[in-house]
Amino acid sequence: MKPAQANLLPPGKRLAMSVHFPVEWWSKPDESENVRASKEYGARVGAWRLMDVFDRCQVRATCHLNAMVAELFPDLVKEMVSRGHDIAAHGYDQLHPQSAMSAEEERVLVRKVLDTIESVAGFRPKGWVATGRKLNEWSVEILAEEGLTWHNHHDIADLPRIVQVGDRKIVDCPVLAYMHYSDLRFIAGRPGEVPKGCAEVLEFFKGQIDALRGAAKHEPLCFQFGAHAHVSGRPAYAWVVEEMIRYASSFDDVWWTTTGELAERCLQQG
Repeated sequence: MKPAQANLLPPGKRLAMSVHFPVEWWSKPDESENVRASKEYGARVGAWRLMDVFDRCQVRATCHLNAMVAELFPDLVKEMVSRGHDIAAHGYDQLHPQSAMSAEEERVLVRKVLDTIESVAGFRPKGWVATGRKLNEWSVEILAEEGLTWHNHHDIADLPRIVQVGDRKIVDCPVLAYMHYSDLRFIAGRPGEVPKGCAEVLEFFKGQIDALRGAAKHEPLCFQFGAHAHVSGRPAYAWVVEEMIRYASSFDDVWWTTTGELAERCLQQG
């Protein structure tokens, strides 16, 4: 094991766990008024319920936040900060992806998003997650130049890796997609698919944790899973998220962290 890998996690820990909860907004109806309303549920109700889950489990999460949510629901964002959660910028809204923009347009977007969230949260986000996790070839350079310290897009490695961009460094934090639990996949379902039941979702998650802990006996690993506020923030699935966290927390070798904290530790280790 490389020394940097050995030091990335605290002593006695071999699997870094983090949960992100995207809170997203659609600035106009994307499919129908009913569909849009169901997604707005996340900012109005689901995010609050998930924060209560995190409180009960004593974990801090990373919120992938659309800047438009900060404009419309400042009290929600301030509550996230007061409860100690990390906030990553997640574009302005879900209908204007940066992957469809020119470099100049994208730079304007990044600054607007960071300024908007900072005006409400009281600090400038250090992390960035693009809508759909889709970037342009120049995106990482823009993120680094604008002061971001981590992003969440490339699954090139199993652990976070430092990328040199000019005179700046930015951490590329993988999601470990091949083992990834996705509530959009299991709960929301794709067109024509039947969503999984709560028990099935929970058993899948437990199996992933067991497998990763087995693999992590030989090398440290990281595992992120997502709980979208408009999906996992509904009562039954919020209970599933709580049971997921409690299961992972039952093992002494699991380290609960935020994506931002993990990236900062990576930078400190060099």
